[in-house]
Amino acid sequence: MSDFKLQKYRDLGAILTDSFVYIRLHYKSLGKALLLFVLPFYLISGVLVGNAYTSFFSALMENPDVAGDSIIGSDFLFGFLLLTLSSGALLTVAMTHIQLARDKEEVILSDLIERFGRNFITLVALYILIILVVIPGFILFIIPGIYIAIKFFVAPAVAVMENKDPIQSLKRSWDLVQGHWWFTFATYLVMNLVTTFMSYVLIIPMSIFIGFMSASGAGSNEAIGTGMGIFYGLLVVVASLFSVLMLIALSLQYFNLIERKEGIGLRRQIEELG
Repeated sequence: MSDFKLQKYRDLGAILTDSFVYIRLHYKSLGKALLLFVLPFYLISGVLVGNAYTSFFSALMENPDVAGDSIIGSDFLFGFLLLTLSSGALLTVAMTHIQLARDKEEVILSDLIERFGRNFITLVALYILIILVVIPGFILFIIPGIYIAIKFFVAPAVAVMENKDPIQSLKRSWDLVQGHWWFTFATYLVMNLVTTFMSYVLIIPMSIFIGFMSASGAGSNEAIGTGMGIFYGLLVVVASLFSVLMLIALSLQYFNLIERKEGIGLRRQIEELG
């Protein structure tokens, strides 16, 4: 484990490979943290959103003219809110775990619990701020929204690794990505494709089964609606948990940009030799 260095120069292939290496090295401590802080809330939000889809699809089977906005009920709204908080918890667990892995030989759950609260508040505030800044760019023109989103890509890592507030994190991320926008965009694109593919490898078989049941007319409308609801709830949970790989890649890109621009890891090695 000591041979794996977070702070070092990486190309895109190394970021992809080392994201999986990080999970292999830390799967026990990272898995425990995800089970404690993230999975229960994702499951609850998945069930609530799934129930909303179950009701909608069951009604759709009975009446094809049912309004699409009928899906928006208390279950859907509360499930969506809980899903947002769960995403914040997932981001916090991943960033805090990497912070501890940088600072210590072994990541201990009690240390993660100690740092979780403060990091969670900072990252949720940062997440909301990024949405407020990026969404107008997407509404007015799509390209400016993409450009700004990539410039803020490593802001969560900055907030936790450098103990900065949300505004400082956005400014620091903007400066770090400057001159490396296309590389950062490629990192996001490749990791997004990888995590999406991994998610659908598990989801597609169930989707095919439900589609076959619906097309063949097997089972009652209620059973098909329930199956569709379970499918969408499962999709929410699986896709969200697989996104931890993207968050690890985000952090590795942060360390990579630090090394490319400031050479901190190289200076540290020189100091150790001296």
